[in-house]
Amino acid sequence: MGFCDHRGGWLLLLGLMGSCGGAENAGDDVHHPSVILISIDSLRADHCTPWGYTPEFAPGEQTTPFMLRMAREGLMLENTSASAPWTLPSHISLFTAMPARQHGVRGGARMLPREPESNETLTRRFKQAGYVTKGIYSAPFLDSAYGYYDGFDDYWPAEEYLREGSNIDKITDPALRRMMEVHGLADSTYENAPRVNVLAEEFLDEVNLDQPFFLFLHYWDVHYNYRPPEEYALKFLPDFTAADRTAGEDFTPAHGDEVQRQYSIEELGRIKALYDAEIRFVDDHLARIYAKLEERGMADDVILAVVSDHGDHFGEVHGGESHLFHHRTLYEEVVHVPALILAPGKVAAGSRVSGTVNLYDIGPTLLDLAGLPKWPDRAGQSAVPLIGAGGDGFPVHMDVRHPGVPRELQGWRLGPLKAIADLGWRAGNGYPGHAPGLELYDLAQDPGEQSPKGMNEMSTAGAQATAAMKGLSRVPQAPMMEKLPDHLTNALVGTGYADSFDDPAGDGQQPPPADG
Repeated sequence: MGFCDHRGGWLLLLGLMGSCGGAENAGDDVHHPSVILISIDSLRADHCTPWGYTPEFAPGEQTTPFMLRMAREGLMLENTSASAPWTLPSHISLFTAMPARQHGVRGGARMLPREPESNETLTRRFKQAGYVTKGIYSAPFLDSAYGYYDGFDDYWPAEEYLREGSNIDKITDPALRRMMEVHGLADSTYENAPRVNVLAEEFLDEVNLDQPFFLFLHYWDVHYNYRPPEEYALKFLPDFTAADRTAGEDFTPAHGDEVQRQYSIEELGRIKALYDAEIRFVDDHLARIYAKLEERGMADDVILAVVSDHGDHFGEVHGGESHLFHHRTLYEEVVHVPALILAPGKVAAGSRVSGTVNLYDIGPTLLDLAGLPKWPDRAGQSAVPLIGAGGDGFPVHMDVRHPGVPRELQGWRLGPLKAIADLGWRAGNGYPGHAPGLELYDLAQDPGEQSPKGMNEMSTAGAQATAAMKGLSRVPQAPMMEKLPDHLTNALVGTGYADSFDDPAGDGQQPPPADG
């Protein structure tokens, strides 16, 4: 086990290579570019400028001018789906190149196995190739204990509350209600982007340019609740008031026995303007990261990827039901996410992939662009062969299990054809049951998913979707969340990251799915 002495954060190396420099491919003579992977939490594609978005109250403003520059100068993956409509399983898919129903981390009390042979992450692929690896995250579902630590030299939270021992105890407690106490702190965390940038720019100032690096950044501002800086609020809501400020700060799902507040169309329009302001705030901070790359003279030798883990509903109606927030459906508002890659000298300006890909394809794509070996035995594929090729792209899988609704859905998409299977629930634990069902859509004709088609109208696509989803019907039992192993705990305590790591307790009961 190795522990490398770097500056900043809890600087932890798992010792997979035996020492700080002993990487598997570090001795080759091939030059590999550095890679920065950025995840913007809760950002839906159709609110981003490259996807044609025009803000309702500020049609002259752009939500994502830097991302528009990326689209013009690099690669735009036009139809990227999240693997799940919420933070944890989508990020685990991003780091493992597996759909949620393969890695099994589908609930907040589950984690990746601790054994390295069954837990290889994208970070470890880069580490084995001789990269320095650094991660900066901003929310509890990105905590290292879920398995993200694998391969990182340094994986550090941007927010102070994520470094407190009592909160870490709650995060690693399989009783999910304790974790949700910490998540409440995340929802009321504002202006996160500057804190991420301080840590990221410090790393970029100090990194040795003679060795490639993999840097992961996670931004939280776009996730509810919404309190953008006033100058940004005024950009997108020129008559912004104190009442708007309060509405944005209160925009969060009801928990427990609370009754969900209902919003008018007008109220939701103004709240969406605050959402847009948060998007622009983060996009401006991405531009500053890129400016730092230019300042250090490394912009032409860095692959920069920007993605999101899921989107959000703002009152869209499907099947007669109005939807808010995320984690409950697989409609496009929550699963169609932006994905952009700048790769100078490797991807031509204005490159496009019009077919479908998933977040679990991003990692293999970055490895391909960096000139590293393929990732064997993973569902994720490199999207590089799809550039400019047209066609439907890759078949992609989506999944969500929400015990509170309760709801369990599985999704499939290939090009414009999409299927959503409701797996149903048996009655139990005080929950009423409901029967399984299947919705089929042709998004080319029905992009708003308003008119599901029958099997007789989409027989070939329906059969293909049903067969693909049946292939993922058995989900591996991911381990229950637990405290970090002693060697990780000792390293964290030694750097002041944690005050204590109590043994977790609780069971987090859930109602049974209809398919058992």
